[in-house]
Amino acid sequence: MMNMKRDNLIKNLIIAVLIFITFWFGVRPIITRKPGNNLTKIRSDAYDFAENEYATIVIGSEPEGVAAALACARTGLKTLLVTEDADLGSYIKQSMISYMNPQQGVIKGKKIPLNKGIYQEIFGKLTVGFSGQDYEESIKKLLEREKNLDVIYNAVVSETDLEEGTLKGIYIQEPGARNYYKANVFIDATQKGDLLALCNTPYFKGSEDLGIQNFYAPLEFNFRVTGADAEALKKGRKTTNFIDEFKLVLLAYKKFNPRTKLVSPSFIIYDDNDVVISGLQVFNVDVEDEEDLKSAYKEAEEEARLLTAFLKNTLVSFKDCTYKAGPESFFIPEYRHYEGRYRLTVTDILENRDFKDKVGLCSQEVDASKFTNDNTKYIVIKPHVYSIPLGSLVPINLDNVLMLGAKAGFTSLASTSAGSIPTRITIGEAAGLVSAYSTIRAISPAGILSAGDNELKALKKYISRGGVELADFSEDILIPETEEKLTDYWAYPYIRDLVEYGLISGGEENDFKLNYEASQDVMAVLIKNAMLKMAPDSYGASVNQALKPYENKEKLTDEKAAEIILNALSIPYNEGSALQVLKNKGIVPSQVTDRLSSGDKVTLDVVYALVVEAVRSIR
Repeated sequence: MMNMKRDNLIKNLIIAVLIFITFWFGVRPIITRKPGNNLTKIRSDAYDFAENEYATIVIGSEPEGVAAALACARTGLKTLLVTEDADLGSYIKQSMISYMNPQQGVIKGKKIPLNKGIYQEIFGKLTVGFSGQDYEESIKKLLEREKNLDVIYNAVVSETDLEEGTLKGIYIQEPGARNYYKANVFIDATQKGDLLALCNTPYFKGSEDLGIQNFYAPLEFNFRVTGADAEALKKGRKTTNFIDEFKLVLLAYKKFNPRTKLVSPSFIIYDDNDVVISGLQVFNVDVEDEEDLKSAYKEAEEEARLLTAFLKNTLVSFKDCTYKAGPESFFIPEYRHYEGRYRLTVTDILENRDFKDKVGLCSQEVDASKFTNDNTKYIVIKPHVYSIPLGSLVPINLDNVLMLGAKAGFTSLASTSAGSIPTRITIGEAAGLVSAYSTIRAISPAGILSAGDNELKALKKYISRGGVELADFSEDILIPETEEKLTDYWAYPYIRDLVEYGLISGGEENDFKLNYEASQDVMAVLIKNAMLKMAPDSYGASVNQALKPYENKEKLTDEKAAEIILNALSIPYNEGSALQVLKNKGIVPSQVTDRLSSGDKVTLDVVYALVVEAVRSIR
């Protein structure tokens, strides 16, 4: 009898222990964790922070900054968000951005969502279109829940306390006061890099890395019309035919101002009567010149009014519409590009690279439309998926600072992909988690990079547990015609070099038309553009004049291809001997010139090789 009681007691104890374990490790984390964050929370009193001291200070209330601040605060660490604005609307509200397109990557043939967590919390409850007010209210609700997060409005960083690459603290000019704040990690989420500039982090502007001075991505002008037939638009929006018709109608519009263009126009129903139209851009604007910005805004608004009148007379749904308002300011996709511990390149994107120090994934196309003045999109490459490394977020001269947005350590063309807004937000969330990890481990972000693989694996696990997608992958771009890996193709090194400068386009299908027969103008224009970007000191009016006769649609022969190179390089030859002279000079390696044979067609892959080798010879 005693044995039976003892056995029952043991069974009951085992059951009690199992119930406790199930609750503590299974049920409790589910009912206590916050959306998008299943990290074990740190007790807010676990770290002894002084009154003006924080684990992380985020400068800038752009959506990526908000994501960073939220992610860090949710771990239980004391966090500060500083904004120069009076509200949290940021460029989303100021530039009338009313639509978000979250990305999907392709891994082993399956699509996976790349923007989860805080991105979904901000935009998941909003409809297909949203207003600046909708966005601001969504952000407010998220921030109000965070007891570990403080926000200072109408404030700017006026001075830094920097010691041998470590930012000890910052002076913030607040309304009526100037105060000093300390933190373990600082995050610059401003559009222009306000904190980085004060710390003298090196940068290049616009397209300077491509050899083009004072040249930036087009500015985006979203505008609002009223009086449209919202009900008809809602019904029409459900049909592909209507959406295609809307785009075709707008693309048929003849612009008035020479600096404006329409790229992928679309509309969002704002409320019962109003519609926001996007796609209007102004190119060739110097974003550092306030007068030029003002002039560009006037040009854009004038074009928007004319475009509204065009819609009024063309589409029944817009027959009663009138122009209502433009944005508070342009959306400026590109300004400064700061130097990181690593600079992400277009080649990294082309090769779908998976970095050891990855903090987020992206599948946004690389867009070189800034180099065209027409209405077509110029897609250089569309990756399956690639990762963004922590090294691109850590400034080259600062150990405990992270930088977010298109200004981070990317080439100017790579930033058109890695700097897309959904990616900015996801990387912002990851940066907030990196900053928390940095505090917990007592190691700076720069220290994490140099600490070795085990530290990077631990960081990856931490960020993944926080809700950021960091799947491992191995993906390749395939040649559409043959399904061969592009990286295995004989001309890949030349394709890679041209893609890096945005000189050739694979489009959404990554088709570089390798076996297409080339015309003379294709090679003539390509070599001029290649010289302009890859060897600008060698390009001039004489080169342009020498290649003018070849800007025609006639078939490109091996002799004509040789002529184009020799004329571009100012090398004399006798008529009919250009190919032989090219071979004798050794300008182009024999493995390329051997692909030229008398009378045969010249395909684009050979053109790519000839152009790159010719430009290399003069660099």
